[in-house]
Amino acid sequence: MRRLRTNDLQVSTARKVGITLLMLLPFSAIVLLLRLRHAVKGPIRVEAPATDGLMFECHPPDLIQLYLWVFGIWEPDITQLVRSRLTSGDVFVDVGANIGYFTLLASGRIGAEGLAVAVEASPAVFAHLNDSLRRNGEPGNIRTVNMAAAAQAGSLPVYGGPGHNTGLSSTVDRGGRPRQATVDALPLDEILRQHELSGVRVVKIDVEGGEDEVLAGMTRMLREAPPSLEILLELSPRWWRDKTKRPIDVLRPFLDSGFKVYKVENSYWPWRYMWPACVRAPRRIRDGLERRDRRIDLVLSRADSETL
Repeated sequence: MRRLRTNDLQVSTARKVGITLLMLLPFSAIVLLLRLRHAVKGPIRVEAPATDGLMFECHPPDLIQLYLWVFGIWEPDITQLVRSRLTSGDVFVDVGANIGYFTLLASGRIGAEGLAVAVEASPAVFAHLNDSLRRNGEPGNIRTVNMAAAAQAGSLPVYGGPGHNTGLSSTVDRGGRPRQATVDALPLDEILRQHELSGVRVVKIDVEGGEDEVLAGMTRMLREAPPSLEILLELSPRWWRDKTKRPIDVLRPFLDSGFKVYKVENSYWPWRYMWPACVRAPRRIRDGLERRDRRIDLVLSRADSETL
């Protein structure tokens, strides 16, 4: 699979079609065999070298870990965005850090003078996150927090994701998911220390339906963070507890504070990962934020342009 992959910045449609046809059969075979193994004996454990020299223990067929093992990268468009926005000394906040891919990616960009804060609610996933840090030398510029970011202080249940995608762990009950634990919850404003809050450059939020509550807990950040603050955000309105909320409603405080909204292309089709360096710049959107029927990846930025 990795031999078929290309790191070219531009890839023609014809070449994409050819690569896709070549990769579909072996990739499908990999997935089938892994799911059969998972049903009989549980997931396998493999060492997975990834982009930027990172290393992870992966348990495929879990989706994120399968893609890291096979392709060496996760969410190519967002990976490139994180790389392009961060520089030495920056503060990066990863809400819904999962096994630490973006946290470690950011750690390498911001250097010893920077700081990455990884917030992960699931105790099981948090243990895997700390294992990832150990495998990558326990960088001194990372702080981990086993807590849920929320609109207010309290506690929240954590529901586990299915075996093929533990990344769907969430504080939102979507029906039928096992309840793993109850964890402390705080607004992100309170989870962050003052120097982190006042120096944050990028916040990434991927919490599978809890993002409306995370955004509601960022009011101080809107006032105290630098004007260069940018927020990478996955919105899943169908999973929000309040079924009357629309994306425009939860984004309103940010729009009123001067943020513009940009859409990020983010596909999980496996063939997309065969040309990971061929990415599109986030594009400005001005409407469509009333719809609740789709998941969408966004960047909130005070930059005023058509693309980032």
